[in-house]
Amino acid sequence: MDRRIVITGMGLVSPAGDAADLADAVRAGRSAVAPIRQFDASAFPSSIGGEIPDDFDPSNGVRKEQRRYIKKNTKVMSRDILMGLGAANRAILDTGLPIGDDGQPPLPTIDHARFGMVFGTSFIPTTLDDLAGPVRAAQADAEVNLNDWGAKGIPQMFPLWLLKHLPNMHACHTGVLWDAQGPSNSLTCSDAGGLVALDEAVRIMARGIANLMLAGGAESRVSPLLLMRYALLHRLVTAAEDPASASRPFDRDRLGWVVAEGAAAVMLEFRDAAEARGARIWGEVLGTGVSTMTGGINACDADGRGVALAVRRALDAAGVEPADLGAVYAHGPALEQQDRGEAAGLAAALGDAARSVPVTATKGVTGHMGAVSGLADLAVACHLARDGLVPPILNCHTPDPEVRLNLVTGEAREMKGDLVLVTTNAIGGQTAAAVVRVNR
Repeated sequence: MDRRIVITGMGLVSPAGDAADLADAVRAGRSAVAPIRQFDASAFPSSIGGEIPDDFDPSNGVRKEQRRYIKKNTKVMSRDILMGLGAANRAILDTGLPIGDDGQPPLPTIDHARFGMVFGTSFIPTTLDDLAGPVRAAQADAEVNLNDWGAKGIPQMFPLWLLKHLPNMHACHTGVLWDAQGPSNSLTCSDAGGLVALDEAVRIMARGIANLMLAGGAESRVSPLLLMRYALLHRLVTAAEDPASASRPFDRDRLGWVVAEGAAAVMLEFRDAAEARGARIWGEVLGTGVSTMTGGINACDADGRGVALAVRRALDAAGVEPADLGAVYAHGPALEQQDRGEAAGLAAALGDAARSVPVTATKGVTGHMGAVSGLADLAVACHLARDGLVPPILNCHTPDPEVRLNLVTGEAREMKGDLVLVTTNAIGGQTAAAVVRVNR
């Protein structure tokens, strides 16, 4: 069997819209960052974010009984899970596979025992509405009494509360909806989640135990609890008069993270099977690599050793040289230590090619979507490669002199060749990279 693995379906939920919408926004240099709408964030140190459109509907395009399933179970799905399910649905619909009629098994032309999925996520914070009543019931003199919490608070909790916040529920609901009986896993790897999921999905297929794998990532950082957490960790933009210019990847005057939310998923198939059914192929996954940083719980490797190792592994698996790359889509979250650590790792892995290979980043448009980041960048790369262009980094007006990369600023650059490297890294933890040959 041909073990070449291709992307035949792509689904994205982002602050700018779907994959084509986000590509258009990146191409045009149009930011989707704005004041937060979901809750009153005016008292927080940071009150801006990248939020998905209000008309997002995870059930668009699916069958009637699948829509009923989603409606019935919405009460036990957090925003993260609903976005992940929506992105997975879009990726499956994008494959062109027949989804079947109501009353039939879904996806009637595939072997469901060889259809699996891997989702990369982060932890899902609870909502204040879930906790407000129980906390008040257990409170006396402005303190929570643990005895009263057990006797009075917990009985007020929604009995299925935990199901809304388990990070394995993206894959669970998607698997139920589409009858995926193959390998399934959920990975809580923060920023690197989506690309780590891609790495595992590719390896599962290479071992010959699945014919179709869905790799996804989903996360919402637009949350009161996360705004407080990231503010205490000094990671957030706190002084941005113009939301659209707040997220500044690799810029000397960067301000920190802008919280954002979204979900992304790609469907992987073997190339010969995809070609036999006449599928549209977005690109071929040539190689992936993962690694772990050693800087500490709330730190990054200053020398980028974790990033460098993941990138080298991806390049080696792909069998390509750094100079062969047409573009690098970097993580670039606009936090100084993370930007500089990633840049150092990329420079080390690329060697002399770091001076010539164009490097871009998209978080100036979206803000920081966490676990979604790598797969969202991959979606943008697949769309924009058809233009033959590498887009400029929005809001990178004065590149950080410590970043020794060929950053694309101001104007788009010509993309030479069809090889793209995508990277992500999480503070204090996981790094991931992928080399993809995009169809132009």
